[in-house]
Amino acid sequence: MRCQLAQIQFSRAVTLCIVRQPRRMHPKVGLHIVLLINQENAVAEMLSECAKRLLWILVWIAAVIAHPFVRLANLRRPKSLPRIRNPLLLERATTLAHKIRTQQVTSEEVMRAFIARTKEVQPQLNCVVDERYEEALQEAQQVDKFIRSGAKSVEQMEMETPFLGVPFSVKESIGVQGLSNTSGQKLRTKKIAAQDARTVSLVRAAGGIPFVVTNTPELCMCYETDNNNTGRTNNPYDLRRSPGGSSGGEAALLASAGSVVGLASDVGGSARLPAAFTGIFGHKPSPGFVSNEGHCPSSSDPNWDRFFSVALMGRYAEDLAPTLRVMAGENAAALNLQQKVDLKGMRVCYVEDDGAVFTRSLDPEVRSALRKAVNHLEKSCGVKAEKLCIEELKDIFEIASTILLKMNAVECMFQVEPGSKEWKSVTWEWVRYFACMSDYTFPPLLYGMLKRIADKVSEEDFREMVSCNQRIKNIFKVINSEQTNLQVHHEFSCLIISE
Repeated sequence: MRCQLAQIQFSRAVTLCIVRQPRRMHPKVGLHIVLLINQENAVAEMLSECAKRLLWILVWIAAVIAHPFVRLANLRRPKSLPRIRNPLLLERATTLAHKIRTQQVTSEEVMRAFIARTKEVQPQLNCVVDERYEEALQEAQQVDKFIRSGAKSVEQMEMETPFLGVPFSVKESIGVQGLSNTSGQKLRTKKIAAQDARTVSLVRAAGGIPFVVTNTPELCMCYETDNNNTGRTNNPYDLRRSPGGSSGGEAALLASAGSVVGLASDVGGSARLPAAFTGIFGHKPSPGFVSNEGHCPSSSDPNWDRFFSVALMGRYAEDLAPTLRVMAGENAAALNLQQKVDLKGMRVCYVEDDGAVFTRSLDPEVRSALRKAVNHLEKSCGVKAEKLCIEELKDIFEIASTILLKMNAVECMFQVEPGSKEWKSVTWEWVRYFACMSDYTFPPLLYGMLKRIADKVSEEDFREMVSCNQRIKNIFKVINSEQTNLQVHHEFSCLIISE
């Protein structure tokens, strides 16, 4: 796509030259130059596509080589998690809150149930990094005492503290006062959060009680959850497999009924992908509505908050809107979360293949699930479904990756000091890694190498990428402007409503 843009711009420049200086250059000569330039750029584009295909073949060969070893490792029979015995663990967060404030059950009972379940699954899942069980139980007891006092009516509590007495978990990269906040890093001195992140304080103010922080890959830079500090987190449905990342600890705990709702983070799928891996729900709010204060890693780059967002995850879809309303704070009114959506007559758009070289085609099971969802919406809700084939999406991986990598001052191990744009040697850290002397895992080291490559992209090429990205946005704006749409995205196995 970039070659095509350069081709158009260069051809226009030569054409203008022909128009302005007709006496110095014969029109046929000018036409031949334009054709020659077009041919050269077509060849360059073809070579670029060939390079992509070659890289894809190399990755495929590596996968073929690794496949038998992975199969051998998975021959062992997977162990199962202990069965869920306490019915409180299967209730929605909003249902638990209702039962607590109406004194059908105590907050202490609920808290003890989730703590017991977390302790039960932790040895097999390895999803918890730090806990505050005793403090959480004390806070639950205080909630029960307050409710029994009758100081506020049930209606007042529902309005002012909708999650009163409900336990919630938090991704370890989000600050919870007094708990680990290393973001999966192996540090000489353990980093403890001095105060709650903004979103944690808002959920606390709504009555929620944090009780654990959960595992994440180093600096949240991987779609699996493993680090040199806490180790690997396992998928509760199959302990041999990954729960995804970077919010894999949250996903594993929620899916195993160790928690009911949790706070996570997302820039390119870090909450949505683990949710798809473990059969729960993950939502990345539109950037700007939820505060990112108190998250590590962060960045002083002005574009950071345009891409990154603290997110939410839960066992039940019904809990997402009430939780987001609390997390958004003063911005909640702008989200219209209490407005009912009538699906009847709504247009459904879905994509089965983006045509990109670096993304795999859909597995048959995923394609089948996608089509079942579309068919269900058509038959049950009377919506009109339309399969989209957007040619511009074929380059989106390279465009999005480069735009993200071009951001500066993102917290990483290469910074001379926190927040600095000055870096230490990337090459030397790779030498240490291959000599088994590095304290870091592969993904953040790979980030350092890719960041160096992205920084070498010329400003002109980068502007073209940003322009391409904007055109893709405009395509979706046109689609959405026709009428309210329900877009079914197979990438994250979730439904996103946009207007």
